[in-house]
Amino acid sequence: MKVHSDISSFSAKKPVVTIGMFDGVHTGHRELLGQLVQKAKEVDGESVVITFWPHPRMVLNQDDGSLRFLTSPEERTILFSQLGIDHLLLIPFTKELANLTAEEFIQLFLVEKINTHHLLVGYNHRFGKDRSQSFEDYQALAQKYGFELSQFDVVLTDGLQTSSSHIRKHLQSGAIDKANRILGYEYTVNGRVVGGKQLGRTMGYPTANVEVEEPYKLIPPDGVYAVRVRVEGKLFHGMLNIGIRPTVNHNVDHRSLEVHIFDFNRDIYSEEVSLIFIQRVRNEQKFDGINALKAQLKKDEMEIRNILKCAN
Repeated sequence: MKVHSDISSFSAKKPVVTIGMFDGVHTGHRELLGQLVQKAKEVDGESVVITFWPHPRMVLNQDDGSLRFLTSPEERTILFSQLGIDHLLLIPFTKELANLTAEEFIQLFLVEKINTHHLLVGYNHRFGKDRSQSFEDYQALAQKYGFELSQFDVVLTDGLQTSSSHIRKHLQSGAIDKANRILGYEYTVNGRVVGGKQLGRTMGYPTANVEVEEPYKLIPPDGVYAVRVRVEGKLFHGMLNIGIRPTVNHNVDHRSLEVHIFDFNRDIYSEEVSLIFIQRVRNEQKFDGINALKAQLKKDEMEIRNILKCAN
């Protein structure tokens, strides 16, 4: 897959194009993108995904501070590359771009700069100022500017429309299994191991303190999770605590991600790791003391080992 950040030099053979944010690149996105790749093969052309960054809500001052994403731009790029896409076109989203009507966007970008052969749009996708135009309007514009147009139908998972917003809601409520079903893969948070207080080591549960460098990445709610951990190119099982560690920590403003990796004793300070979420086990809670905490950790370990054994 070729990644383009400069549209002025873009060139592709009979471009078959789709447009969107594609946060999460979930099962619905994957079906649309599979159709995009198939259509490109049918016309002997090349598949093109147009996406944007920053998110429009950031640029249009619609972010109330709670805006979080399933995937960073880098994570989306990796997921796109796994799906056989020929070209990924990254367009900076600006206020000037937001003020273009659908016809202006089609003329300036899809026709003059990309020379679109076929445009595939999602069942509910709208573009252009105020997102006010319908698929019928796009059909008229496609006929006017001489390219083909088709619409991708809705995809249902568990009876619900497959959407990034549904996945975010499931993750924010701790319903990891439901989120993973809609995603089509296991939700993953990437970060780097940083120094901690090493209190877990004194209880027989040394942990890696993971710092997430992507500020808009959605982190599931506080609690204990069964996770897989990818480190140094290998997968391990582990238990993750998200929260403030109320039994041992008095700084309630600091939310940490600390993972104990089972059957692992290497120093991975400063290493990049991936936390792959399987199931939420319990809420974070405050215990009467260290001994009570240690006893609960042993129970958590037994339960999580069984969960991960069954999840293999």
